[in-house]
Amino acid sequence: MNLYNTLTRSIEPLTPLAPPAVTIYVCGPTVYDDPHIGHARSAFIFDVLRRALASRQFQVRFVRNVTDVDDKIIERARQETGDKRRETGDLRAACRQVAERYLASYHAAMDRLGIQRPDVEPRATERVVPDMTDCIATLLIAGAAYEAQGDVYFSVRKFERYGRLSNRSLDELQAGARVEPGEHKQDPLDFALWKAAKPGEPSWPSPWGDGRPGWHIECSTMSTKELGDAFDIHGGGVDLVFPHHENEIAQAQAVGKPFARLWVHNGLLTVQGQKMSKSLGNYLTLEQVLEAYPHPDYLKLFFLKTHYRSPIDYSPERMAEAKKNYEEFSWFLQHCDQLTVRANPGAELAMRSLDYPRMFQNAMEEDLNTPKALAVLFELVRRGREGLEQGTVEGSAIATSCFLDLLELGMRLGLFTQGVGIQVPPDVKALIDEREAARRAKDFAKADAVRQKVNAMGYLLTDTPHGTLCRRA
Repeated sequence: MNLYNTLTRSIEPLTPLAPPAVTIYVCGPTVYDDPHIGHARSAFIFDVLRRALASRQFQVRFVRNVTDVDDKIIERARQETGDKRRETGDLRAACRQVAERYLASYHAAMDRLGIQRPDVEPRATERVVPDMTDCIATLLIAGAAYEAQGDVYFSVRKFERYGRLSNRSLDELQAGARVEPGEHKQDPLDFALWKAAKPGEPSWPSPWGDGRPGWHIECSTMSTKELGDAFDIHGGGVDLVFPHHENEIAQAQAVGKPFARLWVHNGLLTVQGQKMSKSLGNYLTLEQVLEAYPHPDYLKLFFLKTHYRSPIDYSPERMAEAKKNYEEFSWFLQHCDQLTVRANPGAELAMRSLDYPRMFQNAMEEDLNTPKALAVLFELVRRGREGLEQGTVEGSAIATSCFLDLLELGMRLGLFTQGVGIQVPPDVKALIDEREAARRAKDFAKADAVRQKVNAMGYLLTDTPHGTLCRRA
């Protein structure tokens, strides 16, 4: 498999450190609010990558962290607890409650999409002492960091390769850098590894006094703790390239850890041409999207039709198109699922010589080219429908083969995980049989009346050379 490496700005073959194992770390949610549609895109993309590797018999170890201590979590806790706790400073319990509630919301949303949970999901608050404090101490001993009035900062200018991931020079970065009130940096480019405790906020003991870790040290610590000093893939949204991922590299490599070999970043999501923002009124939670478009495959198809590295724009028109695509898949899968005419093995084998799975695999190996892979699925539906319409044993072989390939390949993209096809209820099946008898007797008025009864029960009938097939309305 070939993947674009942000670090080298080129497409490279994935060469695992210890094949067949592949180790992946992805930056997970900061749990201060319900997940939005952008969170869903990133989580889904790395789920597709994970499935693609597993389909090639790689043994994937997938780690995704949870940031459950952060300025935004603390601010949400302040908003929810009101003035009384602001006075007492007792925000710790409130912060835990906020983090637990929104982590549960994130899990529920991803489960609803059928996105696999990570193999390991470390929480930042569980890894502060001794893991993060040990990492910070190591950086101090190496001379890559310094203490300043209870804070600890990373000294950027002492890491010569800083800026390589984001392709920025120190001069460029210096132009936009500044020291915020309350900071004690020696250089505006430096960033916090440890923040001295403030009254009432969550804090942990350390050699530099009570405090909490900076955001960047969390991921450097948790990724190497779970996957080793060197691992195969580090992933996340392109908005994390700078400063978060740039800082992760600096923290790890400043003490001799090779860190991630290949950096994979997904493009950002906009809503009708604008950056998603609550102030613009276009902020879409995942729950809102799934209320409007209930089947998770609508949203997945919308994501898959754009290459993962490209920006993607959400709109009702594009979702309507994805819904139509899903209905095409659903129609074919439901009809084939009920076929009673089956092909002879020789005819089905001949059909498989077209090797749609190989075409699909080639697309996925081409930097996870999901639009091209999806085109193979559309071709399977087109070819399979032709087979249905033939009304022959050979046509049934074509439809059956396309049905099996579509199911297998679709699930490699995370599609159809919520089930396909339908179980026709006995009362509906009885009406279908009654209608068939009326048609054989050329009592078309009765046949139409029975069809209307079936429609009223929420099912549609389609007459094919193989008989009458039923699907949900």
